[in-house]
Amino acid sequence: TFLLLRMTPYTLDAVLFEALSAFGTVGLSTGITPHLPEGAKWVLIACMYVGRLGPMTLGAALAVRSRVRMLQLPRERPIVG
Repeated sequence: TFLLLRMTPYTLDAVLFEALSAFGTVGLSTGITPHLPEGAKWVLIACMYVGRLGPMTLGAALAVRSRVRMLQLPRERPIVG
């Protein structure tokens, strides 16, 4: 948000809405996105990727750690020969 404020002449509420919308990947816009400079668009693209991958990665990591094994595999020492 601070990068976007530095790069654009828009107000805090418009830039904050755009940044949070990009992070949440919800597709809403105040209409300023086409008028943003190239660097600001790249910042929004990065926000979209972080917003998409960050919560998914965190959720997957927590799901793997908290999984309880319901079954136990049998242990056997096979005799060969």
